[in-house]
Amino acid sequence: MRKIAYTVKNIPLNIVCHAVSRACSFNLAENLIVFSDPRGGSTWITELINRIPDTAVLWEPLHLAEVNLFRKLGFAWRQFIPEDDEWPEAERAFEQVFRGKVLNHWTCRMSSPMDFLRSERMVVKICRANALIPWLTRVFSFRYEPVYLVRHPFAVAASQMKHGSWDAPFTGYSIPDGRFNEPYRTHADFLLSLGSKEEALVATWCLTNMVPLTHKDNNRKWITVFYENLVLSPGNEIQRIFQRWGLQIPENILEHVNCPSATAKENMIDADAQTQLSKWKLLFDQQQIERMLEVLRYFTIDHYSEDAVPSIQM
Repeated sequence: MRKIAYTVKNIPLNIVCHAVSRACSFNLAENLIVFSDPRGGSTWITELINRIPDTAVLWEPLHLAEVNLFRKLGFAWRQFIPEDDEWPEAERAFEQVFRGKVLNHWTCRMSSPMDFLRSERMVVKICRANALIPWLTRVFSFRYEPVYLVRHPFAVAASQMKHGSWDAPFTGYSIPDGRFNEPYRTHADFLLSLGSKEEALVATWCLTNMVPLTHKDNNRKWITVFYENLVLSPGNEIQRIFQRWGLQIPENILEHVNCPSATAKENMIDADAQTQLSKWKLLFDQQQIERMLEVLRYFTIDHYSEDAVPSIQM
């Protein structure tokens, strides 16, 4: 990831970002959007897409600790909005995001403020919004279907547990308060019965991903990409995305497809891709795996199992 100076001619970065935000007015329909779970591979694919000329990366605008726009609305960390419901304030907030009006030290983490002034469109990397995909694609008319990157829930849980942001001891599942938390309340008895952090992380994966994965427009109004397929056949998956968009693949994109992302804790691609995809099995014993499988069975998630690769393909 490119290091960004926190001052421009001795002006604090957030002041520069605020000024640039006021000058920006991106066409929201032209943005290239990536949805993913945290630790789901979104940085990797975002870096590849960012090789399209004249693009700037808007970094994780739904991070409630870094961007107060959605925190003020009472958003949960993985907010759900039913597809046909109306939330005008949330719609206006996302319009601000897609027009480039939320630049700060966090959202400019990969691209500098000046990159946004020079760019024709943004690559918007959004974590924790998978349950919002049907609502967002109804409310906004995107010219380029968003990329929905899905990674094995056990691999996501393993990566999160190795990452410092998920270090807190497990004290039981926490049902989020706030608007549209019906999916959590519906399954409250099961969620409160979970006895380990890995079970809770997988349950959260299920609650957020079952919305787009089981939707009738899955892989139609958005491009569903399995992380495992991207690792095993990166050229095919990149070509599929760009064909759907009707855009030419940048000449140098495949040269960088095997490079680890800037946020990877280890090399993204091993010599043996299958070994890379199975690394989560080194963290969990068989009892833990069985308990996580029980979570998948409870939520009737058939796309993944004990195998490292998806059970269902698009």
